[in-house]
Amino acid sequence: MEQNQINPAELDRLFSELAEKNWATSHSLVPSELCQQLAAEIFALDNAGTMQPASIGHGSSKTHLQDVRGDKTYWLEEATSSPVQNSARALLSQLQTELNRHFYLGLKRFEAHFALYPPGAGYDKHVDNHRGESARRITFILYLNTNWQPDHGGELSFFSPEQEDLRIARIEPRLGTLVLFRSEIFPHQVEKSLHPRLSLTGWFRNDVL
Repeated sequence: MEQNQINPAELDRLFSELAEKNWATSHSLVPSELCQQLAAEIFALDNAGTMQPASIGHGSSKTHLQDVRGDKTYWLEEATSSPVQNSARALLSQLQTELNRHFYLGLKRFEAHFALYPPGAGYDKHVDNHRGESARRITFILYLNTNWQPDHGGELSFFSPEQEDLRIARIEPRLGTLVLFRSEIFPHQVEKSLHPRLSLTGWFRNDVL
């Protein structure tokens, strides 16, 4: 399968799960070769000092609170995109088209960033839409961690929208695992890990720049 092609049968299964639960996972939608190339890209960016400490908040209220969110990020921009980033962007564009075709979401664009959590870092419980905003419709997370083991930690914890202390799922960040969920619904958090934890993360949005 070409790196920017999506398996139609697996996509149908993923979207059926998303329609049923408002969140879904796939372990085979994204080619493992692309995931490995993206992981190598993150390490190269980090070694070059290009990854930046992540912030929380929005606009002028943005701040860095490492105890709340400890990852480093690099935002994918079309103007500076490398060949492997272009492959990821093409796949995300295809996925956006298919989400619109299946769910009529009116998605107009996506934003994506690499995330690198050093050992001991996590991200406290939060919801992805900023207060008073609703442009983020679907969150995506593609995990890029080879040979991840259960005792490494770093899981994505999902909580019930009705009972925010009730964990309803815990997803290991294994290479090639893709997570989709409704951005405005689910509180979630990144558990602290014992090893560097890599992902391509972002949102499909229904607004324009």
